[in-house]
Order: sequence, then structure tokens, then C-alpha cells
Amino acid sequence: MWHSTRLWRPLLTRSPLKTPCLASRITNATATRWTSINRRTLATVQPDVHTESTAHRDAAATSDNGHSALAHSIRVFLDSTRQNPRAGLKPDELIVKCPECSPGKPRRLAYSAHLNTNSGEFVCTSCFAQGPWEKYRELAARRTFQNTIPRSRSTDPPAPSIDENTLAGLRMNLEMHEEIFQKLTGHGVGQMRLSSDALRKYGVGLGFVDSTTPVVEDVQLLVDGADHAVPCLSFPRTTFRTNSFIEDAHHDTKAAAANAESSSSADHGAHLFCAVQLRLIGCGSSDVEMYYPADDAQPGLFGFHLAATGDSYEVIVTSRELDAVAAYQATGIPAVSLPRGAYQLPLDAMRALERFERIYVWLDDDQQGAEAAQLIARKLGVDRCLIVRTRDGGHAGAKSAGEALAGGADLKRILDGSRPVQHDKVLSFAALRDAVRFEVTNPDLIRGVESTDLPGWNACFKGLRPGELTILSGATGCGKTTVISQMSLDFCKSGVSTLWGSFEIPNVRLATRMLSQFARRDITSSPQDIDFWSRKFENLPLYFLKFHGSTKPDTVLETMRHAVYAYDVKHIVIDNLQFMMSMQAKGIDKYDAQDAAIATFRQFATDENVHITVVAHLRKDSQQSSSSGEADINSIFGSAKVTQEADNVVILQRYGNSQSKTRCFNVLKNRFDGTLGKIYISYSPESMGFKEIPAPRQRKSIKVVRSSGKISDAEKRLAESMASEEAVPDNDDGDEDVPRAKTTAKSSSVSKPKAKTQSV
Repeated sequence: MWHSTRLWRPLLTRSPLKTPCLASRITNATATRWTSINRRTLATVQPDVHTESTAHRDAAATSDNGHSALAHSIRVFLDSTRQNPRAGLKPDELIVKCPECSPGKPRRLAYSAHLNTNSGEFVCTSCFAQGPWEKYRELAARRTFQNTIPRSRSTDPPAPSIDENTLAGLRMNLEMHEEIFQKLTGHGVGQMRLSSDALRKYGVGLGFVDSTTPVVEDVQLLVDGADHAVPCLSFPRTTFRTNSFIEDAHHDTKAAAANAESSSSADHGAHLFCAVQLRLIGCGSSDVEMYYPADDAQPGLFGFHLAATGDSYEVIVTSRELDAVAAYQATGIPAVSLPRGAYQLPLDAMRALERFERIYVWLDDDQQGAEAAQLIARKLGVDRCLIVRTRDGGHAGAKSAGEALAGGADLKRILDGSRPVQHDKVLSFAALRDAVRFEVTNPDLIRGVESTDLPGWNACFKGLRPGELTILSGATGCGKTTVISQMSLDFCKSGVSTLWGSFEIPNVRLATRMLSQFARRDITSSPQDIDFWSRKFENLPLYFLKFHGSTKPDTVLETMRHAVYAYDVKHIVIDNLQFMMSMQAKGIDKYDAQDAAIATFRQFATDENVHITVVAHLRKDSQQSSSSGEADINSIFGSAKVTQEADNVVILQRYGNSQSKTRCFNVLKNRFDGTLGKIYISYSPESMGFKEIPAPRQRKSIKVVRSSGKISDAEKRLAESMASEEAVPDNDDGDEDVPRAKTTAKSSSVSKPKAKTQSV
């Protein structure tokens, strides 16, 4: 349920925000105004070559000479810097090292700049550096980039690719495995009704993976299998095998594409395209998800080889691979799937989709999928995107293209019912009526992404929702960073792309702690397992801000906007507000500066439809009172605007003495449905995280004092029963630091006649 309410403009208009100005966007911006005209119709209108003037021929010759000189300059410079350029997702594009951000990066991350071989324009999808070829050479001449050039005469090794024999073996494995193949192609209950021809065109196969290893080392074992191996469906991501620039020869790309279109899938991939990475998904109850190769793979898309051929002007974007196969089989329109999870569209994939005039965004038809579809449509351009709703406004039934095909639905009819994205600043109640009815009749379906570690959080907040601002406060050292890092990991594992801004703790130390929480044990005590867990940790949609200490809010806001656009970030953590704002104002002005920062975060959460969690300290006087009693909403540092702007306010407090491992979430504000309360958690040193525990039983302390009066038999029995409970632990979790009931007396007996009890 994540989308941005901001109308994304064409990328050229976003240059003031330092977002990418993609090469060749000018021509595509003109093409998008012709979405209502069939490209095939326009293709029939050709200029008369016999009437071409001599001036036009001279201009074309001059242009060709200019392109040849530029190509020669590019080739010589890349050779001098010992780069091994890779083919991009466009025929006239190279993937080269970024001169701005590649220094200090490993080779697998250094190749992030996309260079247009016709114009010389480049843009980096990592740092958004961009400009003409002269600027690339100027930046690459700096010492920092020169230090990245290999000292030997050999160039960087080429990006790995998967040979056709391996792909053929995986396809044969799928066809030979009767149970899995029947589940994909059968027409019975629980079967997907996919055709063998569609599976073969997309190259879907079956491999065998050892789930005890973090990565696939031997591709032959993936085909042949080994002991303890589990079956996994393999989905190849394809891209152009090469281009005329890399081959240093000029081939007729259109003729090659036409010939490949009439050939088989295997021949087609062998001539023009290649598979650069395999995504491996476990079958049945297996939760295996791996990639081969795990590192140094160039950008690719599942189904790209079908979408890049021919003269099709439309394409379908789905969230999963089998949904793309189903959509293509039923509609005949090429379909590709998102490469990074169900709701993320990286910039590399956006470049591959630039030439299409109509894009059908077909994600899961639930609350989260609908929000993600809106976000992706705005990134690609609302003027050429249509949203496909599988349920067509209903609340039951198949939610994806694959489920709809398995249920016997007419996917063409569903596709014909797609609708454009409405303007996000003008709404009528007619546009809101369905959403209002949905919220009223399905309150459980509008819940946010729920936590798996803390079910009490779900009961109170109903999950993590976009467009909200949460303030988490607490005394110094009570565990605010520990608990919010654990919760952000929990949401990350559910597919919520998260941006961490740690202004208090260095990123290396924070990442080490989060890696231990992810492994649920102190990873520093077992260094031999770091590689295993690091590879799994890398697959999480988790990013870090490179700020520490005092930083201007405008700088942080600009970086946050970049992360939302480039990485589809949906949850942002700011830890903490006081460190970020330190030394930027003094006296009364520091409260005004903090209020301004909170106001910008509040507005950003609303405009970009992301959830922002801000960690804030308590006031010094409130920290002292918090150790002896409960802090309230007025105890948070700053003015009242901090809590007024927030949708949720939570204070983390110790329960017991200073050595207690028990903490209490005190929910003081909940704008969603008003549910307040307390959630008790206990720290586990083994997992380096918190686990939820039942609310500790409250005990009444007794105090025995001397008195000249007598006590009744009822009072005597009450005192004896309360004293006997002293040995019973207060906390079911066995936390010895929780306060116990105390008994104060000068003798071991409370039944002496000259004594009376008083409840305290």
C-alpha cells in the first residue's frame, strides 16, 4: 500500500532536484504525446527517398562523420582506462564506470553509468551524475578515478553470462519433472494453465539448489543436482548480448531482430540476447530464493528478449515472473516482471521501458499492490501508463494475472478494463466512493504492513502505513536504536524498502548490529558465518544515509527524495532528531529550527506517501522522572509542535530498576483509530533484539510497622498471604530485575498481636 501522491514529471524537468536526466529522453517525451496513435499506422507513412535533397544527404553525411569521431573518442578513452564496457538495455547504450562514485566501490558496483554512444550523454543510476562526454572525461581525469584503473595491462573482466547449454538443461529439467510441470501447465484445481510454449519462450526452467549454502558456486550442480538439493524454478534475466559499438562492427539491428523473431527461442537468445542472471525460487513449501551469479551481474529483465524485438509499442509490467508468462500467453502483449521484489522499479529497468508508448502496470490487486502501481505509473509517466485491476473493484477472487489465469478468467477482458492514473491534486467524491466503501466494509484489509516480531504493535497500530509520521522517544540508553533497527528489519523482510539515517551511530556499527539481529545471534562471535549472512542481508531492500552528526534538514530532505525516486523507499528512519539538529541554532532558536525540521518531515511523508519514524530524546528533567515514574507526551524534547505534527507518539521506558532488561512501549497517540496502551518487551542478549512478553503482574507491597493496637484476624490473614507471594516472580519471562514485593519487619512473623499492616 505504498505510493507517492506526487505527480512525477518528465525526468528532464527534475534536474533542479538532481534527479537523472536520462539520455534520449527528449525524443521519448515527444513520442509520449502520440499515445493515442497506433505506431503501426505511423510506420506506414515513409518519406520519399527519391525526393531527398542534396542538402539533406550532406547533413546526414556530416552527422555520420561526427558520430564516427565521437565513437572513436569513446573507444580510445575506455581502452586507456582499461574498462570493459557492457551492453545496456538499449541498443545504443553502454554501461561503464561512473567517474563520480566508482572510486572506492567494488567492481560489481562500479559499472553504474549509462553512456549513449550516439550523443555521448551519460547518467549514473547510483549517484545521478550526468552530462555530456566532455564532462565524463573531465571527471575521469581526476586522481580519485585514476586510482581505480588496473595497474596491469589487462582490462576489467567482462560481466558473467549464462551459456545456452545451461539454459537448455534447466528447461529440460522442468519438462522432465512431471509433478512440477503438471502444476504449471495443468488445467485442474490448483494448477496454473500455462502453456509449454509460453514457458519455453520465456526460458523458465528447473534447477536444484543446496539450501545449506548461501550462493550457487557450480552452475553444473544447478542443472544436475546434488545431495540435499531442493527443486527451484529458474527465471532468466536477459539483456542485449552485445551491440555494434562493442563488436566494433556495424550490423543491421533491425534485420537481426526480424530474423530472430522468426527463429526459435533458443536461437533468438543465442544471436541477439543473453541471460545475465538467474533468479531461483523454491517450489512448494521451500522458501529458497537465490541468484546466480550472485555478484557482478549486469542489468537485465525477465522477458526483455521478447519486449525488445518487433515493433510493439506496448508492454505489460507485472510483479512476478509467472504473472508475466500468464499475461503474455493470454494477451499476446510482451510482459516483463519487476527485478527487485514485487513493488520496486529500479532506474535500469526504467531505461529499458522508455521506448514504449503504452505500459500496463499489472500488480497484485490488493491495497499494497494498488499503492505500488500508482507509484510505478508516476515514475514511468502517467500519460502512458494504465493500471490493471484484476478484481475490477471487488474484494475477493484472484489478485494477480497468474491466479486469474489459473481460475479460468478472461485476461483480455481484464486488460481492456485498465484505467489511467488520475491527477493526484483534483478529486471528486465519485473517485473516492469505492475507496470509502472499501475501508468501511473491509477494515482488516486496510491495515498496514504488520510486524512478525511484535504482535502487540499490530494490535495497537494496525501495522505500518504510508503517509504517517511516528515519534519514538525515550530516556538515554533505554534501547531506542536497538528496537527501531529490529523493527525496520522486520518490515524489510516483508518487502518494505527502508532508508536508515543514523546521525548518532556510524553506519558500520549500525550495520553490524542489524546483521546480528538478522541472524538472531551475535555475529561477531562466529566470524566464519559472516559471508553466509551478509549475502542474505544484501538482498534486503535496505539503504543507509551517509550523514553523521549535525546536518541541514534541506540536505537530508533532498537525499530522501532521491532515495524515494531511485529505490522506491517506503520507510525512512531518522535517528535521532537532536543529533541531526545539533549546533544549528542556540537558545530559543533551536526549538524553532526543530519545529521547522518536523514540519518538513511531516509534509514529505504526506507528499511522497512514505512512513517516517523520527527518534527523539526526552527532556533532561523528564529523563529523571522517567526513571522513577512514567513520562508523558509533554516530556519529549522540544515544543508541542513535535507531538502535534506526529500521527503516532510512543515512549520507550524501562520497567523496573536500571539493570532491568524489560521495556515498555507506552503508546500515547494513535491518529489512525485512537488505540492506546502498553506493550511489554524484554531484551535477549542471544538474539541482540527484543521479544514481546505478557504484561508483568502488579504486586502490592506491604509494610509492617509496630503499633500499640491490635489487628483483626482478617487483616492478619491478608498480611500473611501477601507476604507469602514475595517468593513468586513478577515476570513470566524470568527477568530478575523486575521489582518484587518487599516486606519490612523487625521479626520474621507478622502475627504478633502488637502489630498492624498498612498497604503502600
